Amino acid sequence: MIGYTLEDKVAIIEFQRPEARNALNPELMDGLEAAFDRAEADGVFVIVLTGQGTVFSAGADLRSGAVLDKDFMTRVIRFYQRVEAMKQIVVAVLNGPAYGAGVQMAMVADLRVVDPSTVIAIPAAKLGVTIDKWTLRRLEDLVGGGHARGVLMATEKIGAEQLAQLGFANRVGDREAGLEYARHIAGLAPLSLQNYKALFKSDVAREPLTEAEEARLHAVWESEDLKEAIMARLEKREPRFLGR
Repeated sequence: MIGYTLEDKVAIIEFQRPEARNALNPELMDGLEAAFDRAEADGVFVIVLTGQGTVFSAGADLRSGAVLDKDFMTRVIRFYQRVEAMKQIVVAVLNGPAYGAGVQMAMVADLRVVDPSTVIAIPAAKLGVTIDKWTLRRLEDLVGGGHARGVLMATEKIGAEQLAQLGFANRVGDREAGLEYARHIAGLAPLSLQNYKALFKSDVAREPLTEAEEARLHAVWESEDLKEAIMARLEKREPRFLGR
């Protein structure tokens, strides 16, 4: 499910689950964590995170009951925190749309190159789920508060051109353009970039959840509305949310 290619100072880590639009499940997370372990062991300077096929990642695979467990959510959040604490510079090369956890995977990177076909969306409110503080703050930082509210509270999408205008994307281009960008970064002074990374990442998004924030997060993931959303998807109908 995860590909790993070593190219001098660059490790290319690739989601290889195109038949499921590279959706996240426990097995994919196993491979992803192992690939990042390997990149650290190989002593690379830059990690490229990309996807196979025409979708970067469709987010959490809701067909897998395991992703609805709060332990899976906690595991994914720990992964984001781990990547942000790494000294390696991470470049997300989005080969197409990113939804939900796919957007989170893009935002954990330090820099982003997006294909012209890329759109991002976090349709959590359609699915009866919610996102954590880290995701909200990173999204707010990358697209601005107003657009972040639109993505989260109105489930709006943002396309590649606007992502570049807003600053979410550092460049618009195909996979090769993204790899060239990563190779360029790999030739820069490591200590300089590691300092920049640490400074950029030392912000409010890294603050631990308060007890109240954690309780609200878990309440949503354990709600009747979430069960209703899953049934509605299976029955191919609109969900009837009751707020409980």
